[in-house]
Amino acid sequence: MKKTERIVQLLKSDIEGKDILEVACGAADFSIAASPFVNSVSCIDLDDSRLNPVIRQSDIDFQIMDASKMEYADHIFDTIIIYNAYYHIQTLWKEIEKECKRVLKSNGCIYIIGTWKLDTNIMVDDFGDKANWQDGFLIVKDLVD
Repeated sequence: MKKTERIVQLLKSDIEGKDILEVACGAADFSIAASPFVNSVSCIDLDDSRLNPVIRQSDIDFQIMDASKMEYADHIFDTIIIYNAYYHIQTLWKEIEKECKRVLKSNGCIYIIGTWKLDTNIMVDDFGDKANWQDGFLIVKDLVD
């Protein structure tokens, strides 16, 4: 089982039947793995150079978009996922976090997930006790009221 399939199984109860957004998606592997279980999945990145071509033949909505200035309406996603991308967005985290909270529905959830040392070391520094290891994934779960 691929890592993305494992993390989707770990989060399945929190994403099943919901509208999710993957921020800084890169290849969008998480979105692809999650798509059979969710109501809708959108993913964004600054470019599409690493995007898995499978996206083009799927019902996944990919858009080139700056996560610190999202073009989405307020309160439209149940869950936001940042998977193996925190290193790349860390310097803009406060702006991105504000935008994530804006586009989340009330009682939504932001997951920051890391498996690479590049991400996990910074996540531990930035989030401390909120970052917890589970089945080989460092996970920060932020529930938004």
